[in-house]
Amino acid sequence: MAFPSTILKPLICNNCRQWALRTFIASIGGPSLQYRTPVQRRAISQTSLRPNEARERIQQDGHAFNESNDDSRNSQSALDSLLETSQAQSQPPQPTNEQPTTPWYLQPAHQPPKPQQHRAVEGESPLAARQRLPDLPLHPPRLLDPLIRNISIDQGMDDLTLLDLRAIDPPPALGANLIMLLGTARSEKHLHVSADRLCRFLRTQYKINPIADGLLGRNELKLKLRRRAKRTRLMSGGVGAGTADTDLEEGIRTGWVCVNLGRVEGGELPEHRIERERRQREIVGFGAQETGCSVVVQLMTEEKRGEVDLERLWMGMLNGARREKQGAESGESEVEGEIRVGTEPAAVLQELEPVAFASGVGPVQRDVGL
Repeated sequence: MAFPSTILKPLICNNCRQWALRTFIASIGGPSLQYRTPVQRRAISQTSLRPNEARERIQQDGHAFNESNDDSRNSQSALDSLLETSQAQSQPPQPTNEQPTTPWYLQPAHQPPKPQQHRAVEGESPLAARQRLPDLPLHPPRLLDPLIRNISIDQGMDDLTLLDLRAIDPPPALGANLIMLLGTARSEKHLHVSADRLCRFLRTQYKINPIADGLLGRNELKLKLRRRAKRTRLMSGGVGAGTADTDLEEGIRTGWVCVNLGRVEGGELPEHRIERERRQREIVGFGAQETGCSVVVQLMTEEKRGEVDLERLWMGMLNGARREKQGAESGESEVEGEIRVGTEPAAVLQELEPVAFASGVGPVQRDVGL
């Protein structure tokens, strides 16, 4: 007779199996089986006595005592530190003569020069300060305002600086009546892409063909990398990785793009226009003098701008030209004052004794005429 598995599963236990067997035999009228209860034996513990049990108990008591002392010390130290901080806040800070712990290579004297950045106005974020547009100079050309907005907004240049070099005499080598714009690119790729888009903007919108020195075209960089790999493979038998110096020597990394717009309409100072018109009236010949002003855009990476530092160079030249102009004006005023002082005594004498003055001056005039 086969029993299903659902019935046999709870019969795994020996006691359950005997109970089921007795129940089955009693149901069919068979003799009952006697159930022997197992004799429970007392488990005798065999714990080995440790010889150093008393010593360990003493150590445990000592550890508990030390922990209680540590808790009391911690509470006392926390209270002392709270009192010290309150006293330090109430007392004014005292100057210390301790040397700074900053290593020498992180000190400002050993850091590379950083490019000039716009200082943030109170309540202005540093990002807004970097993207602030420079103010327009007096008598600007019509092209200057849209050019600045395109460089900052469309091309994404930061720290724009405008240098008005129209008052420098002699004029710079880039052209007379020069206005220079400086911007910082975020990477080498951003530099070349922005310069290329700026040149395309000037060609399409204003019909100006700028000269971009240092600009790598869209396929020029790939061509130079391919030529360098071929040259390296021919020389060493394998393609070697180039360094920063070799990149600079081969023109792969420039870090500086100079976009020269040339002469644009407007932007001429009034004194320069008056001087140009005077020279045109006095000089007779062929040709016409140039009008307007020159505009140059200098786009550089942050490292290159800090290394070249064109702002300090041109600001020094502007300050020198301004001092020379002030010195010339002061010299002319002194000469005019001396001339007035020399003519005043003769006028006074003529008012006091007009007849004597005329008789005294007459022979001199006749002698001069002879």
